[in-house]
Amino acid sequence: MEEKKITVLNRLVNERTLWLFIMAVAVFVRFFYLDALSLRLDEAQSIWQASHSLEFIKTYMLKNVHLPLHNSLLHFWISIFGTSEISVRTMSAIPGVLTVPALYLLSKEIMGRKRSLLTMFLGAISPIWVWYSREIRMYTLLTLVTTISYLLYVRIMKYNKSRDYILYTLVNVIGIYTHYFFTLVLFVQMLFFLISFVVKRVKWGKYDVYDRKKQFAFLSVCGLLVIGSFLPWVYMLYKSYGSGTLAPVLAKPTAFNLILSYFEFTNGFLPDALTSLAISIWPVIILLGFIFLTKRQNPFSPGILLALMGATIPVFIIYSGSVLIKPMYLTRYLITITPMYYILLAWYFTELVGKKRIILTSLFILTLLFSLYLQATHPDNPVREDYRAAVSFLNERTSSRDIIILAPPYTIYPFQYYYEGTARVSTIPIWNKKKGGIPAYDSEKVANDVKSLQANHKKMYLLLTTNLENSDKVKAYFDEHYTKLEKHKFSKDVWIEVYQAEY
Repeated sequence: MEEKKITVLNRLVNERTLWLFIMAVAVFVRFFYLDALSLRLDEAQSIWQASHSLEFIKTYMLKNVHLPLHNSLLHFWISIFGTSEISVRTMSAIPGVLTVPALYLLSKEIMGRKRSLLTMFLGAISPIWVWYSREIRMYTLLTLVTTISYLLYVRIMKYNKSRDYILYTLVNVIGIYTHYFFTLVLFVQMLFFLISFVVKRVKWGKYDVYDRKKQFAFLSVCGLLVIGSFLPWVYMLYKSYGSGTLAPVLAKPTAFNLILSYFEFTNGFLPDALTSLAISIWPVIILLGFIFLTKRQNPFSPGILLALMGATIPVFIIYSGSVLIKPMYLTRYLITITPMYYILLAWYFTELVGKKRIILTSLFILTLLFSLYLQATHPDNPVREDYRAAVSFLNERTSSRDIIILAPPYTIYPFQYYYEGTARVSTIPIWNKKKGGIPAYDSEKVANDVKSLQANHKKMYLLLTTNLENSDKVKAYFDEHYTKLEKHKFSKDVWIEVYQAEY
């Protein structure tokens, strides 16, 4: 008996040591050289919005596709810690780190302690989680509240404690004010409860000893409180004629976007050539996954069923809505599926047996680490935007006799964050960001704008972000009507092209 106690104690010590090691890794990859990369467009826009009053943030977000909570928190953050790259990104890195132990607790409730260490490690080195932990946007906060919401929901289903109902309501209020797509998390939870209410095999532990009608009533009260807290915002949207006047223009997704999203949830953001190569073998991976599932003799546990629903249903709802109604599909908006997706991955690898488990798990972890390295270092990372280097070039090269022209106009946000020069600055189309939405692209207006900007200047420095709408049209106009003197690439889609303005 004494030897057995010592064995159990040693196992717990080893697990605790591994847990601490994973947390150390999570902190390191999120905080190391936090200002290594330039601010991206979205980051600079968040800083600009948060630098204004809370009333301005609310009014601006009513015209946008996002909610006011994150930028309101950022408003208070920068009033204390300033707007340096490290300072503002720390606000994202903190919830990014906290999500890792939250994922461990969620996985522990679903699969048990041993398997949860693998889930935790996948979250710690997840390239997409690390990327957004180093970017000042709402996505790490969204992932954290999603993970905690699922954790409390599972605890309600298993233990039915009143404390969990209270915390569940509070977390969901935070989530619903963080991103509109958080409602998909609540939809999955509601759907799972209805299934568990009807299908007796879908039960958790002492599921049958509780009065399910009372549990349904308590969850309904939680839902009504969350909805009630959101109604003031809905009313303001209605009074301001709804959101979206400053919304990005999105293309209708294809089936390829579904595969690309799950690839990015797994491997993060890699150069296009590597992404295409990796995606080409995904049909084989999916086929192997289906073969694995068909060979399982035991049915899914309730937790794995919930994980499967949470990792798939939101994606297909948004995809279907984008195809049938209005495009709104962006991979980062769907980051709420990642906690359940990583639990599924860990479950898959821990269900393997013998050497197959060791070999495949090791290869997968090495692939994630390699992806994490490439994402951080490769210049052709598709979401890397090196405005810092581009604007540094302009600071050194331009004078008061030159003019800097930005396309699209909203790249003014990262430009102004870094710019210290004396040249005149404008956008195409000409836009005053304090006076509302960007003017629609019109070829005749562009021609008139460029001619008015050209006057009395020696050179025109055109700062282009080539993957954004209408930048190709602006570039084509300059190439057709002016003499190009030079061009410079700073990241995959950030370029400066220099044109002769006077003869």
